[in-house]
Amino acid sequence: MRSSLRFPAGTFSLPRIISTMSQTMKLKDIVNGQHNCKVIGRLIGLWDAKYVTTNSLISIDGVLLDGDGIMAQISVPKNLEKDFRSQLAQDNVYIISGLDAVHLKNKSHSYHHQPYILQFTSTTKVNHLESRGANIPHYGCQFCSFDEVPAKSIPSKPLLDLMGVISDVGPFDFAGPASKKKNRKIHIRNLDEQTQQIVLWDQQGETFDEKTVFEKSQKGIVVGIFAGLTAGKFLGNYEASSGSATQIYIDLDLPEVATYRTR
Repeated sequence: MRSSLRFPAGTFSLPRIISTMSQTMKLKDIVNGQHNCKVIGRLIGLWDAKYVTTNSLISIDGVLLDGDGIMAQISVPKNLEKDFRSQLAQDNVYIISGLDAVHLKNKSHSYHHQPYILQFTSTTKVNHLESRGANIPHYGCQFCSFDEVPAKSIPSKPLLDLMGVISDVGPFDFAGPASKKKNRKIHIRNLDEQTQQIVLWDQQGETFDEKTVFEKSQKGIVVGIFAGLTAGKFLGNYEASSGSATQIYIDLDLPEVATYRTR
């Protein structure tokens, strides 16, 4: 989905724009081990990566989407949290310089859009663009097929995005008789009529808008996008579970969603 903005003549200095843009790198051209990278993109995701057992912060992570539709994960180490947390907000467009492209092999719960992660350093600079970047989409997903979910159930827990028609919404309840944690189980159906279970834990399960989904379902199909999930196996079945990176979208105006309505 694209949006456009119009500004009065003279708002920008053309030579300055060309100079700035020429210095930025395309996400697709960056390689592992590259230092001092300068990129421009929209921050379409932002979350705190935490240790499961202690709930303490590991890093501030996010997904940057550029004008070519290419995505890359960014990461702010814990020791730099205070320097950058207030400078980053989801959906804003930024020019970020002083980034290091590090291999993601040692980082769990990450997107694999690229073989690298753009890591913030002590020399990183963040410039929020107020009026440029309107052509960069507000959403971006790399959808995983239901058949690929079992292969994602590995120790590194790569993040995945799923989409489908919401066919069942369960109650928000305790995970088991002895459990203190609550979840909500949702089933989605793809174009091949395959079904995938998604488990929304804690806040995601509690705040899921069951009422709106039900009301929409009375008029037609409801297509859900569940981004930032991890795969696991429980009682012999593979399921996708929510985490701090999870974002949920209902009936977005996207070509992929429209495909479901024309089949």
